[in-house]
Amino acid sequence: MDLTKISSSDRIVLVGFVLTFIGTLGPWWVVSYGIGGTSSANGWHVTYLGWLVVTLCLVAAALALSKLLNLTLPLPAALPILACGALSVLLVLIRLLTLRLPANALGTFGHRGWGIWLTLVGSIVVAFGGFLKNGEPAR
Repeated sequence: MDLTKISSSDRIVLVGFVLTFIGTLGPWWVVSYGIGGTSSANGWHVTYLGWLVVTLCLVAAALALSKLLNLTLPLPAALPILACGALSVLLVLIRLLTLRLPANALGTFGHRGWGIWLTLVGSIVVAFGGFLKNGEPAR
């Protein structure tokens, strides 16, 4: 494998995928109880969105690695990478805005965890890598 075939935008997409994957493993919401207990759920357990976001970013990463694997694609990889990244950003933003957390009743307090924020950042990085790849000359 010739690693010189991987452009900087492809590396950005791969870093974004890794960040997204790690973010889905982290807590997306955390509930603290008044008696000292906590409960949380990660991106794989909250809804189908964790799975879908990782799948979209995995497709983007596979497209970024297509040159390394000597695969020829019928279309340039930049636009599908950008579309996968943008769609995953949109899905995470929707989940961020619609996430229902328990209210401060009976001594509970709910907040968004670091995992959902890292997933959002990773998705933005994937979309940004696709945007940069779109400006690269075709090799």
